[in-house]
Amino acid sequence: MDSPRLALIVMMARRLVFRSGAPPAKVLRWMWGSLAVTAVGTAAVLSGATHPLWVAVVGAGSMAALIGVALRFFPTAMAVSVTGIALSCASLMTVLGVTTGFESEIVRSVARFNGHVLLTKYGLDFEEYSEVSARIQSDPRVQAASPFAFSMVAVVKVTEPSEGNRGPSVVIGKGIDPRRAEQMDGLSDAFARGSLDALRPGGTLVTPGLVLGDALAREIDVSVGDKVRVVVPAEIDGTQGDVGREPRHAEFELTDLVHTGTSEIDRNMALMHLSAAQSLFFREARVTGIEFQLEDPRLATPVAADIESILGYPYRTSTWEQTNAPLLVSLRQVRIAIVVILGLMSVVAASSLVASLLLIVRRKRHDIGVMMAVGSSRALVFWVFESIGIVAGLGGAVLGLALGCLYCVVIGAYRYPLVGDVYPVDHMPVELGFLDAFAPAAVAIGLCALASGPVAVQASKIRLLSALGR
Repeated sequence: MDSPRLALIVMMARRLVFRSGAPPAKVLRWMWGSLAVTAVGTAAVLSGATHPLWVAVVGAGSMAALIGVALRFFPTAMAVSVTGIALSCASLMTVLGVTTGFESEIVRSVARFNGHVLLTKYGLDFEEYSEVSARIQSDPRVQAASPFAFSMVAVVKVTEPSEGNRGPSVVIGKGIDPRRAEQMDGLSDAFARGSLDALRPGGTLVTPGLVLGDALAREIDVSVGDKVRVVVPAEIDGTQGDVGREPRHAEFELTDLVHTGTSEIDRNMALMHLSAAQSLFFREARVTGIEFQLEDPRLATPVAADIESILGYPYRTSTWEQTNAPLLVSLRQVRIAIVVILGLMSVVAASSLVASLLLIVRRKRHDIGVMMAVGSSRALVFWVFESIGIVAGLGGAVLGLALGCLYCVVIGAYRYPLVGDVYPVDHMPVELGFLDAFAPAAVAIGLCALASGPVAVQASKIRLLSALGR
């Protein structure tokens, strides 16, 4: 299509889809007033306001502002369609941002405390962990390597005989080397004091340090500085003659708390120095495995395969995707279901555009006849009305992107609290990726182009004499 014809199509489409004159004064007052209300509510949420009323102000104000902006630039019938397209884009964009945020938050929590790739060994003699760590960490894809000792343990507050006791909690006991673990991105940020120094080893005059999840500390009623007893069943080391032996135990001082935002970790994690864990769990200098954090979590599967090929038997690997497969599958299934359901909103909004276009065709029959009388072809008429649908879709997509970005920013700043017993994180996370933002807009524009096609065909088939005769 040559440039003059394209310029003519764009000019005609703009004349038909946008307002030809200034909007009524009440529309301008409505638009600017609602924009001001939205700005005030957004500023309050961003400054730390936690009352739900401010979120309601942003929601109501933004909806009113969307209607006002649509009426400012489009005729009433077209403004209805554009508003529907914008709402469908914003809704789908927000939901995608929240579901992506859930998945990213889970990946970050897993990476901080379990790495992206986990290396273990068949048998109970993983004593060469330092050499293996150095060998694998030479891979540029590997960001950090942290050996760990693992056991199920019971933790209970050490109380005086007269004091009450809430009883032990069975949790995951884990020993790590602070010097190596501090290379794991975000791990120290989860500690209340912002440092792994609380994981101190024990000595003849020093009680070893213990760090608990904040939810676990509340459950057993302990605070920093309290003494905590950690009990390990004797059978966990797997050696002969363990059955019936007394469980091993040691006293620790609670030196810090961790808060990851992931309820499963905050309720079931007890961290200690690797040497203290080795002494308590195994009574020898071996580990359970090594955690590797990668530059890119998506490389976990190929990196795990490479590690197994390099080390061979008796070593084995697992990835964060395998460990959290049920949760990830559930999230992705929910994501697909919501996308399908909210995607129907885009279909309905695009369908409403058909009514607006039919109204335009009916009102502009004479103008169409004039176009044909001065030499316009039926193809030109078709592309004019097809362009109306595309322009309306673009307008709705732009407004939807602005509204969706606003909602994602507000959700991220408000940090809506979630019930830890139901959700894997304690707040509603949001992380908006490129596809999350622009895929709904592209789908909306495509649906509008498809919906306007039949109307454009009908407009191109109008007969010249009947159009001029009306």
